[in-house]
Amino acid sequence: MTQDGSTPGAQVPTVLERIAAARPTFSAGLIRVADAISRNPELTANIGIVELAQTAGTSVGTVTRFCRVIGLDGYTALRLALAAELGQAAADLDADPTGEIEPSASARDTVKLIAASSVNAIRRTATLLDTDALSRLAVAVDEARQVQIFAFGGSAQVARYLADQLVGIGVVTLTSPDVTIAAAHAVTLGAGDVAIAISHSGTAQHALDLLSVARERGAFTAGITSSVHAPLVTEADLTLVTTARSTTARYRGTAGRHAQLFVTDALYVRVSQRRASQANRLLTLAGQATAPYQTRTGEHRAAHRTPTPVVVTEQASGRILVLDTDQDWATESAVRWSWRPDVDADDPDRPWRWPTDARLRRDASGQRYVLVADSYGLLAQVRYPQGGAPVWSVHAGAAANPHGIELLPDGNVAAAASTGGWVRVYPASQGPGADGYAEDRLPGAHEVLWRAEDGALWAIGDELLVRYQVGGSAAAPTLRRAASHDLPTAGGHDLQPVAGDPRLLWVTTVHGVYRFDTVAGRFATGARAWDRPDVKSVGTDRRSGAVLQTTPKPDDECDWCTDQVDFYLGDEPRASRTLPGGRIYRARWFAVDSN
Repeated sequence: MTQDGSTPGAQVPTVLERIAAARPTFSAGLIRVADAISRNPELTANIGIVELAQTAGTSVGTVTRFCRVIGLDGYTALRLALAAELGQAAADLDADPTGEIEPSASARDTVKLIAASSVNAIRRTATLLDTDALSRLAVAVDEARQVQIFAFGGSAQVARYLADQLVGIGVVTLTSPDVTIAAAHAVTLGAGDVAIAISHSGTAQHALDLLSVARERGAFTAGITSSVHAPLVTEADLTLVTTARSTTARYRGTAGRHAQLFVTDALYVRVSQRRASQANRLLTLAGQATAPYQTRTGEHRAAHRTPTPVVVTEQASGRILVLDTDQDWATESAVRWSWRPDVDADDPDRPWRWPTDARLRRDASGQRYVLVADSYGLLAQVRYPQGGAPVWSVHAGAAANPHGIELLPDGNVAAAASTGGWVRVYPASQGPGADGYAEDRLPGAHEVLWRAEDGALWAIGDELLVRYQVGGSAAAPTLRRAASHDLPTAGGHDLQPVAGDPRLLWVTTVHGVYRFDTVAGRFATGARAWDRPDVKSVGTDRRSGAVLQTTPKPDDECDWCTDQVDFYLGDEPRASRTLPGGRIYRARWFAVDSN
């Protein structure tokens, strides 16, 4: 191993490779920077930090933080690294794509030659491809009753790939590497169907024979080949021509196959564009169906093995409690973590008596925090699991009655206060004493939620659900209403994501539980067990799909709290957990991606 931890002779990952690998861990702000760089690395290598921040729609501070997260000292180091890597990439692609690969060639030279051959094949194909013919074939495929693909030998793998892609967006597609099965399929074709033959040489006899059968039965026929003079061109109604400029006979198939995949990808995307709504819906469903079979790593694996815990605001003891959902809450072992501030119990103006909100969040560096709010005025950001004194806090005043708190991607904090009737953004990123704020008046403001999906802050009040645009800088934020929606009933209370569906939000009022479609801009509900009045908190566990709720008990003298958290799976009640003597106002799934 070398000093940097790499294997001797191995290539160090490029900046763009490091960005791609780390992207799933980034906050929304860092993702915008990553995407701006990845879209145009040449531009980034030649512009200043202010211009990149403007291009990414974020702040200079976020760009600087991004550089450090990917292991660079700053923006100058990023520009220099990109310039060097882009120059090396250009040199690598200048390798002779027509040369022989000698038995004595090094692994590095072999890789460079194969890459150059494949990249040049794709570039040449993109230049020569008849895009009008591509669009005609996409229309035919989109409108076809069925599509059949005839390909054998090495091309059969490309055919299987294209068939799987088309089936995934709702196009009935058949293919088989067995010529007898393919022949049995071919005789089912007719007018309105499409047959596609794939052959690098354009001379594969079985593919030609079956394309002829398809044509005789009235199907629209197409070919994908690298030779404009091949028999396949005259047999098909339409041909898409690839190229692979390699005289290295024994390795020509590699570049040719990449060119074929490029053309089939282009066809798939063109068909997807024509049926965008259906394709998006089916791909989303496919993602949900395959998610349980994806391997998780690190923290995700641990979370998948054990039930997600719950964090509650417990007002009887004035504590934030994190509780195991698979244990009896009457036992001390069920408490995984607890926190309360160090305040003088005799101080009549102390800001902590009845906690109202708590949630787990992670910043761009990976540090986790519990964000807490108290109706007597405290808003705080506490390191997790370290606990102790807050890294940032303000006393917003008991008269304001703070009810909701959220961490923003730039490290600032948003809050909502019901009696105060405001939504604020505090510059918490500037240090523990940062108590200035941007404010919007929202009567009955009860909760705030940042959504990375639309890069916006959402808030709920007595009558309105509001989407805010947070602007300005981290040191001097601004808050502007971008849209507002009348609640279906009065008395807005909680606002949370419907984990697993990026379009939807949970919304509760004193009258019921609703789901709000952020794209369509409308509310929906139904006769379901979780649709009940006066729900104080609601949320979905992304891992299990379970829904939790807290609702005051009718006979309790505390008409806003309960000792019980209810759990639902699907539309039906699943279980409840009771905290003896507890006065729980809100409960949240204790996961950074479920609330």
